[in-house]
Amino acid sequence: MIYGLVKLNQGVSWGGILVLLIFIFIPCAAFLAIFFAPFLIDKTIASPIGHIFTGNPNIIEDKPIYGPVKANRNQGDYRQALNLVEAQLKKHPFDFDGLMLKAAIQAEDYHDLNAAKETLDIALIDKDQKRYNLPIVYNKIADWELNIFNSISCARQSLETIRETYPGTKAAQLAAQRIAAMEFYDESIVAPTKISDSYNDIVEESSRNELKEGLLKFPKKEQTDYEIESEKLLSICLKRVEDHPESIINREDLARYYFDHKKEWEMAIKQYELLISMPGASTNQKVEWLNKIVDIKLKSGTRLEEITSILNRVVNINPESAAANRAQSRIMHLPIEIRVANKKKVPLKLKQHDEDLGLI
Repeated sequence: MIYGLVKLNQGVSWGGILVLLIFIFIPCAAFLAIFFAPFLIDKTIASPIGHIFTGNPNIIEDKPIYGPVKANRNQGDYRQALNLVEAQLKKHPFDFDGLMLKAAIQAEDYHDLNAAKETLDIALIDKDQKRYNLPIVYNKIADWELNIFNSISCARQSLETIRETYPGTKAAQLAAQRIAAMEFYDESIVAPTKISDSYNDIVEESSRNELKEGLLKFPKKEQTDYEIESEKLLSICLKRVEDHPESIINREDLARYYFDHKKEWEMAIKQYELLISMPGASTNQKVEWLNKIVDIKLKSGTRLEEITSILNRVVNINPESAAANRAQSRIMHLPIEIRVANKKKVPLKLKQHDEDLGLI
């Protein structure tokens, strides 16, 4: 640089000075690049890519650790497991997973349901998360009340809390199904007698009337048993639906009974329509029930236009869905389905020949 300045004073041209500066700048730039490159690569390029696999060493994510809690619990050391989960909850007092784990230890390992409920009450303090946490909490409490403490009434009350807090939701619908199933949780099964009730009735009637006109005519056993079982099934289905009108399983059973046993198409369709209008029914459920109505309509010989209108209801639920595409495809093939259904209903008739076949 000094040499260049001296030459400048001696009248060297500006072009020569520029060449000189370039020769000086390039080595300096190379030296600086070599010196600072590792630092720049680590901070700007390598760090984001490497952190995908190794994490950022400068950022410590403070999350609760429950691995040791579960390990001690699996080994049967419930006291240590409880101490460890409480230590984590001191750092993260409203962590939902930690509260559920602590409550599980209290209820399942120590059989202290009241303590578990007090723990889970903390999980319901957060109003923003309560809508999601409450169904989980009370379903779990119902599990404990049923499986550990054998209290159907308490379990039913816990599930009713979900229905009353969030009516018309999917959580309320699922709670209703569990309540309906619990109604028959401890239902005893009556062993069948050697002689059916209908036979007893006939014998008693014959004794009262002192029938002496001949042998007592008993109905065929297969037919009688089927009729009795059919009537029993109807009474059971009706009672369950009456007691728990929001139960999907019970109403589906009643619809199947009307369809399979009684061939009362409209009564079966009525049950599916009630299910479709039930609060909390999902899109998939509605599609399934509408398709069942279509099957019943085909079986009963309904006109093409009416069946098409039902399938259009499937399309209208979500025109862009796969279910809508299947419904549109089924509409196109409805004439074929109707012809097949009609062929199955027509009995085979043998032709009668009056001509003389030459037989003596």
